[in-house]
Amino acid sequence: MRGDRSSVTRVSIPLYSSESQFGLGGGREPHMEVFLPPPEVATGQSVLALPGGGYSFLSPKSGEQYGHFFASHGIAVAVVHFRLGTEGARGQEMCNDVFAAVRRLQENAARWGLQWDQIGLIGTSAGGHLAAMISTGLAERVIRESHLLGTTEPSWRPAFAVYCYGVLSLNDPIAHRETRENFLGVLSEDLTARHMSSPVEHVSSDHCRAFIWHTSEDIEVSDLNSLEFFWQLRKHSVPVELHLYPKGPHALGLAQDMRSGVRFEWANECVRWIKDAPVLA
Repeated sequence: MRGDRSSVTRVSIPLYSSESQFGLGGGREPHMEVFLPPPEVATGQSVLALPGGGYSFLSPKSGEQYGHFFASHGIAVAVVHFRLGTEGARGQEMCNDVFAAVRRLQENAARWGLQWDQIGLIGTSAGGHLAAMISTGLAERVIRESHLLGTTEPSWRPAFAVYCYGVLSLNDPIAHRETRENFLGVLSEDLTARHMSSPVEHVSSDHCRAFIWHTSEDIEVSDLNSLEFFWQLRKHSVPVELHLYPKGPHALGLAQDMRSGVRFEWANECVRWIKDAPVLA
């Protein structure tokens, strides 16, 4: 069942207090845009959407557009406007922003009708890298080892994760250079830092169920990122669904724009997959 897109409610929530050290001065503030579904179709499930953009910008294709689409299908979406490499931030700050967004979502869960145990992640391109850092537990280590002041306790794992043409390795030959440089900064050439920021190398049986999609024609982010991540999930007996399309460029977003000549059903399949949540004992 799908609700009227116009009846989706949008709320903006800051990730930190106004006097927080994390404010970006006269520029953009870390916050999240929450898209709440119409009550008649709401499932109680929600996702934190981490947009793509190489950690240089945040693409609305994988942010606001996801918010309207998934919320109209009953799934609440919190689009996280995390700090970026082009603003001087590095991996530890980006990861901390996601945990801060989780805290804000949990604080408002009751009044928004959200289930605490059904909060997931959907990450796209570089946002897929950030989502996988959280899902594999690497983000917790990055934050703790950075000794970042004023951090949010990094102890959360998602109920499910969706990776859309994600950057899931920072190692050559499949790494996306811009994503790596913005996430690692001066450590971008350090092989140990690359390894500790490559989620595909740290998958375990503790990873949540996952949905992955990519196109084989993507020359910006190699589909080997998704294929290798899929294989690691299968190797560790993690439930995973993979959609690999033979045609189509990078950054397709919902891939429902008929004008582009490329239309895939991944988003509708993803809605079905999210709603098909396992029954917890």
